[in-house]
Amino acid sequence: MTHPFAPDVGTLTEVLRWRAEQQPDRVGFTFLEGGEGNGVDWTYGALYRRSGRVAGWLQQQGVTRGDRVLVMFHEGLEYLAALFGCMRIGALAVPVHAPDPRRLERTLPRLLNVSANATIAAACTTSDIASAVQPHFQGELAQVRWLCLDAEPEAVPTATEPPLGPDDLAYLQYTSGSTASPKGVMVSHRNLIHQLTDFDVGYDHTPDSVIVSWLPATHDLGLVYGRFMPLFIGFRCVFFSAGAFMQRPARWMAAMSRFGGTHTPSPNFGLEVAAHKVADDELAAMDLSGVKVVLNGAEPIRRESEAVFVERYARAGLPASAVTHAMGMSESTAKIVTEPIDRAPARFLDIDALAYERDEVVVVPPGTAGARVVASNGTTVLDTRVEIVDPATRHKLGPDRVGEMWVAGTTVAQGYYANEAATEQTFRAHTSDGDGPFLRTGDLAFVHDGEVYLSGRLKDVVIIRGQNHHPQDIEWTVGTAHPALRPNCASAFGVPTDQGEQLVLVTEVYPDRLTSPEPVFAAIKQALSDHGLAARALVLMPPRTLPKTSSGKLMRTAARDQFLAGTIPTLHRFDQQERSVTASDPSPPAGLRPRLEAAAGRRRQQLMVGHVQRVAAGLLGLEPGDVESDQPFGELGLDSITAVEMVEQVGRDVGLTIDGTVLFDYPTIDDLSAWMLTELFGS
Repeated sequence: MTHPFAPDVGTLTEVLRWRAEQQPDRVGFTFLEGGEGNGVDWTYGALYRRSGRVAGWLQQQGVTRGDRVLVMFHEGLEYLAALFGCMRIGALAVPVHAPDPRRLERTLPRLLNVSANATIAAACTTSDIASAVQPHFQGELAQVRWLCLDAEPEAVPTATEPPLGPDDLAYLQYTSGSTASPKGVMVSHRNLIHQLTDFDVGYDHTPDSVIVSWLPATHDLGLVYGRFMPLFIGFRCVFFSAGAFMQRPARWMAAMSRFGGTHTPSPNFGLEVAAHKVADDELAAMDLSGVKVVLNGAEPIRRESEAVFVERYARAGLPASAVTHAMGMSESTAKIVTEPIDRAPARFLDIDALAYERDEVVVVPPGTAGARVVASNGTTVLDTRVEIVDPATRHKLGPDRVGEMWVAGTTVAQGYYANEAATEQTFRAHTSDGDGPFLRTGDLAFVHDGEVYLSGRLKDVVIIRGQNHHPQDIEWTVGTAHPALRPNCASAFGVPTDQGEQLVLVTEVYPDRLTSPEPVFAAIKQALSDHGLAARALVLMPPRTLPKTSSGKLMRTAARDQFLAGTIPTLHRFDQQERSVTASDPSPPAGLRPRLEAAAGRRRQQLMVGHVQRVAAGLLGLEPGDVESDQPFGELGLDSITAVEMVEQVGRDVGLTIDGTVLFDYPTIDDLSAWMLTELFGS
């Protein structure tokens, strides 16, 4: 298909080559270290040359066409060079998050499982990451060749690039957690080129567009839309890390204003925190009148979140029509359906909750008590086709009937690498009338007035603040947290709340080992904090009461239904109190800094600890006296995002700019308070 702004080529590597030949000096990518500053620019010519050197070094080290290469970097430009370097010699990049060396016990299992499943031949990374990870690559993985781009030799041969066609694979996108069988989605160049053409329809991309993104490049939307779409059309991509966004959410829209951003993607929670964590003077310095698309996707979409985001940033000129919806998944390359842009507000339906439980859609007036609010995700374009199917009978369903969304078309990927059984089950489904093959999404949906509405999931994945968490990972981590917990007898699931989906964990215990529930709750909270999570509720159950099948498989949906109905067998229960994003007072307490300066010794420490306790209590919905100052933040119930909010709050209150990563080194209120006093007063 001929595109007015994209080259008529069949592979993504040809797109890069064309840009480098036709527009070598055009800035294609700008990386903002820490989310601010002028950034580091790479032209298309620079990316082509840098990726060529990576390709040459890979070949020099014996990497050949078809070999799998782990691509593992902190967010930045070198990730793109490594990714395209692999593509240019026909090697299959396996993009993964760089593990946090301070939390290897949680991040290593998934990394090792992915590496083993892909049978990687090499790892392309940096020296600091390699030094932390390489010692753990044992057995067959000990043979992996490590290429650290920051230690690249000066003499690198020119790569011999094999001819590549549209049906050659571009990379493997892994989606699985650490305790499940890893599944690497095989994405071809045909998938990518067609997906980019599809994603462009109706989005008003031009060479003068500017995309700003904080989504990770290891995320399908962050990679395909956030990095490849600008290259495809030939416009500028400005990006920074998700960590920088979470430390100061106002950086997102500030970058949109500073660089003239026109398009940007975000999960729903990003809109919410960006609305609540921006000051009036920051808004006054922004000009967002040129924004065309704020793409809300990657998690359940909430009408209230969009409303507060639009209202807040309208002060900076954000058009109400900019916020729009989309839905996709790695198995479909990135995107399946998109809502039309330039309509305001984005479309939602209020439906009768009881009818929905019968898989029927009955529209009720907005604001009806007890109604379920569902967002439109729009329609398909080009050759993508969606059918709503009864997952049990495989019969196609008509409009206003809830079923599983099945997808067909050129954007559907090639299956799972080295996993024929899962490929057959997920990618080759046929309806009862023989139509197919289809990709089974595992998502519940319905069609109303020709548009697709996502209404739930058949899958057990829990989505907290836009991040997917596999319950198997959570249950596995918790299983050994305390001797009183019965092994393989925990169930994790999400429940809807006013703050979006939140986590509940129920688990059986040995009653004779349970002298008090509090140490068990504390151990579970600490285990969950390793996932960056806090539970809305924890339930300790008697033995042999957790819902399971006759073969011993967990029935998470049944456990969730029992919990919501209040019938879950319970010995002891912990409930986190309701809180809002703005639970703590954003204004500093009058006279705190002078009182700290006037105090000394133990009194100064008491003042600081007391203040941090009050901020943490506000975020947790507790009384300050209920927050123990010597208890790790994870045990208090602060998830990773809430903990960063707390650090930012207390930093502002005393005039310090604090990086949220200090929590790794100072994990209690006592520790954090002592460090802050040292930073302020040197003692």
